[in-house]
Amino acid sequence: MEERKPIGVLLKEKGIITEKHIEFALQEQKITSEVLGHVLERLGFVSEHDIVSVLAAREDVPIINIDELLPDENLLKRFNKIQCLKNVFLPVRIDGNFVDVAVNNLADPKIAQLVARNVGLTPRIFIGEKTKIINAVNTFYYFLENPIEEAIASEIRLLSNDTEMARGMDTLLGHILHLAIKMRATDIHIRPMEKSLNIAFRVDGVMQSVQTFPALTNRIVFTIKMKADMDIAEQRIPQDGRFSATILNNQYDFRVSTIITSFGENMVLRVLPVDRVFMSLQELGFLTDDIKDLQVMFNEPFGIILLTGPTGSGKSTTLYAGIKNLNLLEKNVVTVEDPIEFVMPLLRQTQVHPKAGYDFSNAIRHFLRHDPDVILLGEIRDDQTASTAISASSTGHLVLSTLHTNSAIGAIPRLRDMGIRPFLIADALIGVVSQRLVRRICRSCKESYTPQEWEKSYLGSSDLEILYRGKGCELCNGTGYFGRTLVYEVLTVDKELTTLIDQKAEINDVINMAVKNGFKDIFEVTITKVKQGITSVEEAIRVLGNVRQSSKGRVHP
Repeated sequence: MEERKPIGVLLKEKGIITEKHIEFALQEQKITSEVLGHVLERLGFVSEHDIVSVLAAREDVPIINIDELLPDENLLKRFNKIQCLKNVFLPVRIDGNFVDVAVNNLADPKIAQLVARNVGLTPRIFIGEKTKIINAVNTFYYFLENPIEEAIASEIRLLSNDTEMARGMDTLLGHILHLAIKMRATDIHIRPMEKSLNIAFRVDGVMQSVQTFPALTNRIVFTIKMKADMDIAEQRIPQDGRFSATILNNQYDFRVSTIITSFGENMVLRVLPVDRVFMSLQELGFLTDDIKDLQVMFNEPFGIILLTGPTGSGKSTTLYAGIKNLNLLEKNVVTVEDPIEFVMPLLRQTQVHPKAGYDFSNAIRHFLRHDPDVILLGEIRDDQTASTAISASSTGHLVLSTLHTNSAIGAIPRLRDMGIRPFLIADALIGVVSQRLVRRICRSCKESYTPQEWEKSYLGSSDLEILYRGKGCELCNGTGYFGRTLVYEVLTVDKELTTLIDQKAEINDVINMAVKNGFKDIFEVTITKVKQGITSVEEAIRVLGNVRQSSKGRVHP
C-alpha cells in the first residue's frame, strides 16, 4: 500500500509553497504546537481552499462549495447543531439511498455512524473548508430555530403597541443585522420615507428593498448613532462613524454614514467581515492567459502597478491576490491602507491616521527608511501622493496602488492630469488593471436558452445558438444570480507603449498600439464570460451599458 504524502509535500508538489515556506512554518510550529497546515494557512502561505484541494486529490473525494449550499431543513432537523459543530460536518441533502455530507476531516468515522443512526442511509462524503462548514452550521441552525422574518414581524408588533416608547431598538437592529448576513448584504440602507421607514440591502452589487416599517421605527437611527459614537443631537449635517458586532460567532465591522434628506436622516451601514478570506487570481475570475501576465507584472523588481475601477469593484482584493504570488519570505512588503482590509502576518501593514498627520503621501517617506521591496498604497488620491508613488517606483521599489479611472488606458491621462511628467510615467508604469464586478448566474437554477437577435447583436455573434440565465430559486432569493465575478482589462506597458507615452502620444494612438499588441478590453472579457455561461447579457448591459464602444472600434447596439 502506497504511503500517503504529508500535506506539506502535496502543497509543495502542486507549486503552492516551497521548501523554504515549510521550513519557516516548522519554526513557527515549534512555538505554537499547531498542525502544520494551520500554521501555513495562518501565515498566509496557503488558503483553506488550497489545503482542501490537495486533500481531495489525495483521497479522491469531491470538493463541495459550501458558499452555494442550501441544506434540506428536514434533514437538518434529524441532527443538531452541537453534533455538527463537534464533528465538523454539515448534512446537505438526501439523494435516493444516500445522504450528501460536507466534512473537513475525512478520517473521522463518527460522521458515518451518526448519519447511519440518525437517517438510516449511506453517507456520500464531500470535503469542504473547515471554517466555512462551521459558519454554515451556525448560520443554518440559527435561522432554522429562529425564523428571522417572523422575529422581525413580532418585534414590530411589540414596538407598535409600545405607546410610551419604553422599548429600545436594539432587538430590531439585531434582527436586521442577522437578516443582512443571511442575505449576504454588503450594505444596509435605512431610508426614511414620508410615512414609513424602508430597509434595503445591497446584495451582489444590486439594491433590494427588504422591509418597510412604521414611521415610529425611525428611532433606530439614534440607536445606531450611539453605537457608532456619533452625535445624536446633530441632525443638520452628514456624519460618519463605525461600530463592531458579533453575529453568528463572526466579528463584523460596520461603517456608518448619514446624510440629511427631506424626510430625515438617511443612513448606510457598510458590512465588513473582520476575518476576510484571501482569494487567488483564479478564484477572483481572471482567465488563465491573463493570470500569467499578472504574475509576470507582480514579480517585476521595480515600477508601479495600478488597479482602477469604481468604489467597491474589488481593487484591493486583486492587489492582495497579486501579493500572494510574491515570495514574501524574501521580500519586505509595507502597506498603508484606509482601513487595513486583509491581515497578512508577513506584511508590515499600517493604517492612515489623518488627525495624526499620517496619510498616503507621507507614509512613503517613512517606508523608504524601512528598506522595502514592495510598497502598497491603498489609493492615489491627490497630486502629491501620485508624485511620491512614482518617485518611489523609480528608485528600485515595486509600488502597488489604486486609482479612480473608467479604463486601464485612462490611467495614463489621469496621471498626466495629476502633474506627472510623461517620461516619468513611461519609465515607471508596469501595467494597469481596470475591473468591474458582475453577478454570476446561480448554478442551482441555471438554464440554457436560445438567444434573441438583439442579444446576438450586442455580443457581436450572429451564429450564437445558446446562452444561459438563472430561473430564480430559493438559494438566490429569486434573482437568478448568486455571487459575483470579475470582468476586467489588463494593460501591459511594453517597449512600444513606453515610447508612445514618453512622446506624449494621443490616447487613441496608445489604444491602437495596445490592441495591435494583444490588449483585450473589458467588453471582450465580458463577452467571453457570457458565452461561457458565467454571467448574462442583462448583467453585462447593467454593468457596461446598453451601447458599448469596444477598444477595437466595434459598436454594439
